[in-house]
Amino acid sequence: MDVRIRVDIEGSVQNQDASRLTEAFARWLVQDRTVGPHVEISRIRSEAEDGAMSGELVEWLGLILNSAFSVASLVYSHRTFRASLPPRVRSTVRLVVEHGDSRMVIEAGSAEEATQITRLVTGTDLPGHQTPGPAGGTPSGGGADGAS
Repeated sequence: MDVRIRVDIEGSVQNQDASRLTEAFARWLVQDRTVGPHVEISRIRSEAEDGAMSGELVEWLGLILNSAFSVASLVYSHRTFRASLPPRVRSTVRLVVEHGDSRMVIEAGSAEEATQITRLVTGTDLPGHQTPGPAGGTPSGGGADGAS
């Protein structure tokens, strides 16, 4: 199963900052024992603006998930990654996940968001969890949620 993820920064901030955090999150995922062994990570670079072959910045991470992977691990890994950031950055960082034509923004890495992301990616709930209400992440169809 394929998903695309990136670290996004809420508010007005340079694209380079989000790209650096996305690259740092890729390294974090590789080292996370609950995620790294179960995913194949590719870096999706931005389009070059000056006609060069490829851009320099990492816009997205492409993840190929194997059957042993728990999607909730991705949410919890992002939560611990976010906690490692300086406080002024931590409060504005969020995870954007795309699967097919759907997109979800993970704000805090709550259990409700883990359930929502599992539903987005697999079409099912986590065992023992009820379908969350409107609190938590913001799933949307069509890949447009207003976030960049």
